[in-house]
Amino acid sequence: MGDIPSEEQIAESKEAFGLFEKYTYGWITEEELAMVMRSVDQNPTVEELHDMFTEVDANGGIEFAEFLNLMAKK
Repeated sequence: MGDIPSEEQIAESKEAFGLFEKYTYGWITEEELAMVMRSVDQNPTVEELHDMFTEVDANGGIEFAEFLNLMAKK
């Protein structure tokens, strides 16, 4: 995605985030992150996924802003 996502990329990320946020708490779990990554043709290992999650997570779940930062790095 690059460092600064476009409006279109933000909209796509918000849609993907909303699709996989099972319980509408405002954040996704590590398991839900795995589903998001697979939906965009990414297949990280369990270790890579855990590293991605812990890199951006501050409270046990990835909020949309954290998710957007993560996707911008990919």
